[in-house]
Amino acid sequence: MSIANSAVLVRLNISVWGASKRNKDLENEVAANKNADPRAMRMYDNLMVGSTGHKDIQLHAAKSRLWHNTMTLPWDERGYRICPTSIFLDYKSQHNLKKTQFDMMVSKFEHKYESYRDIAKEYRGDVFNEEDYPPVHEVMGKFAWNFVVAPVPESGHLCIDLPAQEMEELKASCDAEVERKIAEAAKENEKRLLKELQGISAKCTDTGNDEDDDKKRWHDTFVTNPLQLCRMLKHMNLTNDPKVEEARQRLEDIMVGKTKDMFKDSPAVRKEVKEEVDSIINSYDW
Repeated sequence: MSIANSAVLVRLNISVWGASKRNKDLENEVAANKNADPRAMRMYDNLMVGSTGHKDIQLHAAKSRLWHNTMTLPWDERGYRICPTSIFLDYKSQHNLKKTQFDMMVSKFEHKYESYRDIAKEYRGDVFNEEDYPPVHEVMGKFAWNFVVAPVPESGHLCIDLPAQEMEELKASCDAEVERKIAEAAKENEKRLLKELQGISAKCTDTGNDEDDDKKRWHDTFVTNPLQLCRMLKHMNLTNDPKVEEARQRLEDIMVGKTKDMFKDSPAVRKEVKEEVDSIINSYDW
């Protein structure tokens, strides 16, 4: 199947007002008190200190970017990433929910901006400066959520008037560039898989000191994260790399049926899983 029929390109750019301002006066004051050069430090005021509205938007934006990167593979330097069509509907549905939440949070921030500023005034004391706060319409212009979907380029879509030989050369160049980008994107699958395997191996390595080993903290995500990765790799393996599929299947077989308590309570389980995971790591040229 042509890659153009099995994947699309997506680009997500999220902007959030920084809500911070460099305080050079404070830098100079501290530098003088500490017998230091002001150039040796950077001090920034948190303009929204005392309230969580702005911080919540920042956190949502950060989580959304991370989610976007998890659901896609890198494509080019312009920010486009490749998303398999087999998961695009799920991706788009989740995207719409996240964007709706972002819009609601930004709208709430707009209505409460003045009160957030008043709260910050109480916290900032003598460093508060009314001029640090732009008008609300200017602040709202700093928030943005831009999403673009585009097809994977194909040489057959070139519609320009060139002599036959030059046209064939251009098509070949286009196809070669797409293949190169697909190969680069495929490397991300190996990186994600190897990182997960190495993390499991390290976590399951006992020190030999029962007290230290018992202090390790185990979470459900130790099991759910690799299983989620295995499910994603079924879709992300756009080149049908047999190494990725085999390693993915082996990891899934290891983790299915396991719980965090099994790892926490049983050195034997940890030892067995570590040996199996190390075997996967050592079986391939990563």
